[in-house]
Amino acid sequence: MFSKNREKTAWLLLLASAISWVLGQAMFYQMETFPLFFRPTQTDTTSVDDTETSIDSTAVEMTYFDMDFSSFDDSSEEVLYNNDTLRGTPEHHGINLDYRVARALGILLCIISVITSAAAVFVFRRKTPLTGPDGICLIIGILVPLYENTAETDYVLLNPTDIVLTLLTNAVFCFAVLILIREVIGWIYAKASLSWCFLYRLIKRLAKPQTALLCSVGWVLLASAGGLYWLLESIKGGQVLFLPITAYLTLFVLSCCCIFRYGADLNHFKQQLDLYQQGLPITVGNGAFSQTEAQLAAIQAQYAEAIQTAVTSERFKVELISNVSHDLRTPLTAILGYSELLQKETLSPKGQEQLCKLYQKADYMNDLVESLFEMTKVSSGAVPCKKEALDLIRLLEQTIGLMDDQLVNAGLTVKRNYPRNAIPIVTDGSRMYQVFANLLGNAIKYALTGTRIYLEVKEEARAYLVRMTNTASYEMDFQPDEIIQRFARGDSSRSTKGSGLGLAIAQTYTESVGGIFTVSIDGDQFNAIVTLPKTERNF
Repeated sequence: MFSKNREKTAWLLLLASAISWVLGQAMFYQMETFPLFFRPTQTDTTSVDDTETSIDSTAVEMTYFDMDFSSFDDSSEEVLYNNDTLRGTPEHHGINLDYRVARALGILLCIISVITSAAAVFVFRRKTPLTGPDGICLIIGILVPLYENTAETDYVLLNPTDIVLTLLTNAVFCFAVLILIREVIGWIYAKASLSWCFLYRLIKRLAKPQTALLCSVGWVLLASAGGLYWLLESIKGGQVLFLPITAYLTLFVLSCCCIFRYGADLNHFKQQLDLYQQGLPITVGNGAFSQTEAQLAAIQAQYAEAIQTAVTSERFKVELISNVSHDLRTPLTAILGYSELLQKETLSPKGQEQLCKLYQKADYMNDLVESLFEMTKVSSGAVPCKKEALDLIRLLEQTIGLMDDQLVNAGLTVKRNYPRNAIPIVTDGSRMYQVFANLLGNAIKYALTGTRIYLEVKEEARAYLVRMTNTASYEMDFQPDEIIQRFARGDSSRSTKGSGLGLAIAQTYTESVGGIFTVSIDGDQFNAIVTLPKTERNF
């Protein structure tokens, strides 16, 4: 039961300890003038002993409003507590306690207070911060000077209502002090961690570092102003106010430590960002940016999982295509071989025509399988890129020259726009030839007869841009990113010859040499853009 409600139990123990301590102190030190326990109202003149000591009637007017016990000695105290005449009078309104009994009760209450407070502080110690050590220093710096004005209270000068209010005030202050002591002990058990500080917990909750910085500066200025104020008061009064000055000095030191810790947390977060950018695993700390670091780690884990899934999927596709391509090659090679042998035989004209179609279809399938197989190997990285120094303009002209007959048959002409006659680059010549050949072949298949193909080369800061533009012979009702996909064709009816791999191969080969391949559509104008990085190597 106590373990489940440890906070409630601790607070009740601290409250009981505060009340016991205040009452015990009052009974031990001020019993002789404590009107709640001794309130005689009779006026009399009584002989005390054989020495004829007498009490003047004006001195024995014992009301708690004007009694002055400074004129009494030890024998006078005996009169107050042992006078049978006063003890027996019906007008006596107080509780009749012997002086020694009252002191004993006061000591007992103080012992009970120490035991209960020790139990609350050590057995039911705090596990989480309430105000924090810096908050404790601030409270001490504010409350202690205010309490010193009422610390030395002479209860005989007060009426019962004021006495009760004073006792309650002292009990509340004692209760607050015990709470602070309990939290200090909990902080010590937590290895004096700065995470208990109120300022550090505040700046951890703030979303913007600018706001956290403003709060930190304000906290430091508050500590500095408080310490400076009480230092000036000490100089002015000629007495060092040690407790408030120490409290504000400690508050200043803790605030500076919190700001330093926040800076260390910010530096740790920056390091994790650098690791994230490098693709290295990050470490989630327990500082002010721990939540952001945890989110970053989650993103990194999700990204790594997505990459692993994509790699697995790509590897599966590569293996599938490789296996299928291998399985298709053997029967296609046999079909082509037997077709060539049959062409040498004497067949009817119709049989010869059908055999020719069979050979064309088999040859097309063989080219398709070879292209798909090569593209798969390049995209998977199985075939390394063989870069060499070459002339980009010469490569383009060679490609156009090799496809000149096809361009003439399609009624197309190429309009060139080069920045200069030679552009040296370092790249894989065979792959880039295949890229430009595929783009020209794509234009020959789908360009409007009698139009021009515009070939333009632009030089940028860090790359060369090759743009090929043609006018389509059909309405292009597709998105640029769709047409690049494998087996996608602009001619949705598939009435023209083509596999739909031309642009996909061009993108794969361009990216394999470190370039970028994009497609754009402007009305009937189809644009294919190849961006190749520059190199400092010349030849």
